[in-house]
Amino acid sequence: MGEVARHSNIKLITYAEVEDVKGYVGNFEVTIRKKAKYVDWERCTGCGHCIEICPTKVPDEFNCGLSQRKAIYIQFPQAVPKKAIIDAEKCLYFKTKRKTGKTVCQICYKGIPSKGIEGCPAKAIKYDDKDEYMTIKVGSIILATGFKVMDKHHFKEYSPDCPDVLTSMEFERLLSATGPTEGKLQRLSDGKKPKSIAFISCVGSRSKKYHTYCSKICCMYMLKHARILKEKYPDIDVYLFFIDVRTAGKDFEEFYVFTKQLGVKVIRGGRVSGVDVKPDGKLRVKAYDVDLCSPVEVDVDMVVLATAVEPALDTEKLSKIFNVSRGREGFFKEVHTKLYPVETSAKGIFIAGCAQGPKDIPESVIQARAASSAAAALVIPGKIRFEAILAQVNKDKCSGCGVCGQLCPYSAIRLESYDGVYKAKVEAALCSGCGTCAAACPSRAITFHGFTTEQIEAQIDALLIA
Repeated sequence: MGEVARHSNIKLITYAEVEDVKGYVGNFEVTIRKKAKYVDWERCTGCGHCIEICPTKVPDEFNCGLSQRKAIYIQFPQAVPKKAIIDAEKCLYFKTKRKTGKTVCQICYKGIPSKGIEGCPAKAIKYDDKDEYMTIKVGSIILATGFKVMDKHHFKEYSPDCPDVLTSMEFERLLSATGPTEGKLQRLSDGKKPKSIAFISCVGSRSKKYHTYCSKICCMYMLKHARILKEKYPDIDVYLFFIDVRTAGKDFEEFYVFTKQLGVKVIRGGRVSGVDVKPDGKLRVKAYDVDLCSPVEVDVDMVVLATAVEPALDTEKLSKIFNVSRGREGFFKEVHTKLYPVETSAKGIFIAGCAQGPKDIPESVIQARAASSAAAALVIPGKIRFEAILAQVNKDKCSGCGVCGQLCPYSAIRLESYDGVYKAKVEAALCSGCGTCAAACPSRAITFHGFTTEQIEAQIDALLIA
């Protein structure tokens, strides 16, 4: 992230969202909303003084709600740029102003003079900040929106309301030095170090009820967590519940074998049937061991659920903005899985990473390089070549009814005035030659180069005569 921020040929626009996209390949106009930060980033030094004196605490999204942050905060420790923002929904200044029209708290700005506490030393607080809009012109676009993990509360059979039942992402933050416990492993219910932990795979994945696809990364990050635990805390009993183990990457099988040698217990079988909370606070995991050919029950102190990888929250919204189709799972859909894995149905728009589907870091890097190469190769020459099979409108036949424009899946046809008479016009940069317009045209005014109606009818007649 630091290299990206410092690169002379990269313009980094943070804390912003794409609002609208117009145009076509080689000539996109992207409208970006730079959200109000209520902090002047030109002045802010990221010292954190405002965060220390802010009285309001709210759940921290970066730590999956396991800890709290202030109403003014830096989004995460390695944020680029490392600048503070104010959460207007939680800040006392904005909440009271909306309700009463008066301002109660301005501690981050003025401090508490009676207690000798100063406000922001850089005078960077900017309560009157507003959203800003900017429009940029680009030749190609890459969508790399990432993913989210499935919420554990879908799975009532796993006692999701118990604080000691965590998702894999929550457990990741728990192990992190910048996490809610500063890397100290402990149960959230009583603060004690767990003596046994169970990991459950395929929670929401490979399921007819939720997602039929495999989330791909769960097996390996469960093994990663297990290895970290056994190397740091050899006395902890670790149980891994798999439907089956999938370790198909380079050196992944060796990683799996080594983790088992550390003493991790792998239980292979069907889906775990349930997790019950016992009166003493222990968690009982019920499963079936295919190697023993019998049901098993294991009592542990903590359970970690490897919940399914899902499309990012705004995927549906972005698919409409960019006119990019999605697959049945909700991820952005590529043109062809093998031949065009980074291209989308919208020309000039590419995809990379988990925006296209579940994948691990090496695969995401490979796809990102492919997408960036394809996007650059498209615009660097300065000219774009199109296929010869494009729709052509015979203006003498066209009645200007507009049916073709309404049905075109690529929005490639629009009505244009010719001496006051409206006729259909095809934008070559958007047309994919699908033929929908030609089939729907009541005047038979649309043809394709080399595929005119007369030619096709002549071929049919020739076949029938023969």
